[in-house]
Amino acid sequence: MAKRPKEFQFEIHLGLTLIVLVLVILNFGSHYTLFRVKRAVEADVRDGLYEAAVTSASYIQKGGREVLTESLLDDMRGDYDLETLEIVLLESERIDTSSGGQSVQPEFLEIDATLRADDLIPLLQNEPIYRHRSGDQLNAILFPVEYAGSKYVIGVARYSPLLSSLENAGRILLFTGLMGLLVIIYASLKLARYITSPFKHLKEKAEKSGLLEGSDSDEVSQLVQVYEKIIADLKNKEQELMRLNEIVSRRADDLEVYNNYILKSINAGIITLDSKNRLSTVNRAASQILGLRDDDLRDVEYEELFRDYPELGETVASFLTCDRPVENRRIQITGPEGRDIILGVSISSLTDSQGNSIGNSIILNDETEFIALQEELELKKRMALLGEMSGGLAHQLRNSVGAIVGFARLVHRRAGDDEIARQNADRLLTESEQAEALVARFLDFAKPLEIEFREFRPAELLDEIVTSFREKYGHVRFEMAFLNESSVRIPGDALLLKQALGNIVDNACKALGESGETVRLETELKENLFEIRIIDNGSGIPEDYKDKIFTPFFSGSPSGSGLGLALARKIILRHEGNIDFQSMVGEGTTFRVLLPMSRPARPTPEGLEHSLFAS
Repeated sequence: MAKRPKEFQFEIHLGLTLIVLVLVILNFGSHYTLFRVKRAVEADVRDGLYEAAVTSASYIQKGGREVLTESLLDDMRGDYDLETLEIVLLESERIDTSSGGQSVQPEFLEIDATLRADDLIPLLQNEPIYRHRSGDQLNAILFPVEYAGSKYVIGVARYSPLLSSLENAGRILLFTGLMGLLVIIYASLKLARYITSPFKHLKEKAEKSGLLEGSDSDEVSQLVQVYEKIIADLKNKEQELMRLNEIVSRRADDLEVYNNYILKSINAGIITLDSKNRLSTVNRAASQILGLRDDDLRDVEYEELFRDYPELGETVASFLTCDRPVENRRIQITGPEGRDIILGVSISSLTDSQGNSIGNSIILNDETEFIALQEELELKKRMALLGEMSGGLAHQLRNSVGAIVGFARLVHRRAGDDEIARQNADRLLTESEQAEALVARFLDFAKPLEIEFREFRPAELLDEIVTSFREKYGHVRFEMAFLNESSVRIPGDALLLKQALGNIVDNACKALGESGETVRLETELKENLFEIRIIDNGSGIPEDYKDKIFTPFFSGSPSGSGLGLALARKIILRHEGNIDFQSMVGEGTTFRVLLPMSRPARPTPEGLEHSLFAS
């Protein structure tokens, strides 16, 4: 028994000695491999230089130094990857070795600055010289050649960072190898002690536990048998625990899978928060509605989850504060693609079997399409009603306007020499005939709106509109600012545009009170567009009206029909123009109409841009 520990320690020392021996062999092998690689790289560089020198020598022997022009030398430098390619006339009398080998032709120093006169003696004997210092990147060859009694030296040089790196690495590897060998020998001696020490410690613990009894068998075998018994007991207990855990896990997994299937199959977005109001689960529909990424679906606070949707975050915060269920509250958010989304939000508490609160659930329903369909259906109902009304109304208006035209003509004939009466009759007749033409063209609102393009002066059209409204609204002060646009002509249907712009001016006058506010008409040329601005300083348009003012049958005035601005927008769009407005409550409203200066090649077909009463 006393010899067993010694045998064990001997085996440890023997194993470490073998490891050290293997490392020594690997170290010498790596040195030899690096040496062979360095020799191969050096031979490759030298062969390339010799090839370049021999090629240059062949040119000189064929036609002299003049054959090697600068362009040819540049091509050879590029072909052989040379740093230097020089042709030097060898002047033996300029190689002075008597003064310590210091006198060298300057041309040679341009090839290798370390050259001495003694180094050039082989050239006098027609022997080439290969120049390379260990660790230096420069590799050079001086190659002698004779032509027509003159001796030339072809100097070629190339930088080889790889060869220099290999030579430096060899020196470093040699130093680190020797140092590493000493460190390994020292570490192996210390390691033998640290390896045997834990073994002794394990043996003492086993003896104290009573599991290790005296035996003639090997100490290592005894310890292995003891720990095999311990491991066997642990495995038996582990298997029992795994069996029980598998039963519990199977039931939990089945329930979780079933719940996940339900959540994924529901089209409504469902988000659950835990008792600390942190994200617990989110289904596929909610991720699509809110554009949530995997980074968002971690254990985050609900404020962080809804940071891009403040309306939704405020609704959740209101529920958490009041602790009252939220049932299908509609809010509008801007979706991940910039699309406005109307959500029906329902929020309620989650409780366990004992009635304790374990979190909250948020249900999101995308009702955007549903509301759009409702609005479309309502619009179609209005259009149908308008279609029924327009026929009878147009016929009645046509009869009334016809009577007005007849009376106007009668007044005109009986006016005699009364010039004022004749002018008023002419004006009444003109307005009546225009109204009769409009009634005829809008007899059926369901028919396409035909545009008759003719050039006209917008300034004259606006002047006619203002003249007619001055008599209708005597308390309104009209201002017109036509700078250089009074003679401008644009293509369009003057009759329809007069109706459209008149509707806007009429609304502006109605927005003014009785204290004599102002309606101002301005025009301006903007590149290929003619801009008309109709400005009033009336009461302005309320915020909740701004999205609806172009909607048919919507009017802020109890006596309004809600068709004026809708019809104006339709006419302007059919001219391929545009209309928008700016309004502040209590400060007034500015309508801006843009009309093209040239007739469109193909007017927008009816119904493609907006229907007659589209918002």
